[in-house]
Amino acid sequence: MSLRFSNIVTARPMPVGTGCTIAQFRHDAFQGAAMSPFVMVDHFHMWQPTFDVHPHAGFSAVTLMFEDSRGEMLSRDSLGHHSQFGAGDLHWTLAGSGILHTQLPVGEEAHIHALQIFVNLPARLKNLAPDSFCVPGKQMPIIGKAGVRVRIVAGQVGPLVSPASTPTPVLMLDIKLQSIAEPYAVDLPAGWNAWLHVVSGQLDIDASISVQAGQAICASAAEASQLSLSTTEEVHCVLLAAPNIDEAVVTHGPFVFESKASLQQALERLQAGHFGEVPA
Repeated sequence: MSLRFSNIVTARPMPVGTGCTIAQFRHDAFQGAAMSPFVMVDHFHMWQPTFDVHPHAGFSAVTLMFEDSRGEMLSRDSLGHHSQFGAGDLHWTLAGSGILHTQLPVGEEAHIHALQIFVNLPARLKNLAPDSFCVPGKQMPIIGKAGVRVRIVAGQVGPLVSPASTPTPVLMLDIKLQSIAEPYAVDLPAGWNAWLHVVSGQLDIDASISVQAGQAICASAAEASQLSLSTTEEVHCVLLAAPNIDEAVVTHGPFVFESKASLQQALERLQAGHFGEVPA
């Protein structure tokens, strides 16, 4: 079994407006294409409305709420979907050929602690019809044993399967570990990449790499492999894993495509009004 690890990247929280801070991890900060198919992950805290209605196309925009969030997030999009989701929940926006949406914290005491994840789509799926859905945290399977608590946000671990119906295979795990005798192992199929972010504490990987709070690292599996996770303290981390997409990544704000020509077509669709409108 062989894993190739990327460089460790540190992201520091930066203020956005007066009601949000974001620590951003971008795919091009990691060596090679080690983060693929994840294009960007924002680890954010939000307590006031920050982003107005905006477009997305060519990927999925995913919000994973941590369980210590207060209040709820209101999501509205140009498909007419209107939903509120809260602590521990997952909201998935399949932008595909193009969508407009906005997400705002609800409640005077709201404090949203979450990840915003851009999951790329291969070129053959970039024109999928847009959609959005929510998976309540209470529906996510949990692996619980001494010193280990893992929420299966998306994907499958053994016989446990998340109800999230994603457009491409993906594994999303919200992991909390304490000092344990045996490391917790995560299987990675051949051709998959994993992105690991430490929310709090210190995580030891394969007994040779230490990742601190505020840092992330990628692992690429040339053949079926296992990631070995351990700690000597309490640690909260998130693992995102999926098959590598061996295509160019061309971004322009909230658009992700494989070529400038495809990107230009999406911009023209937006300007022509094909993304629709978000109802008031």
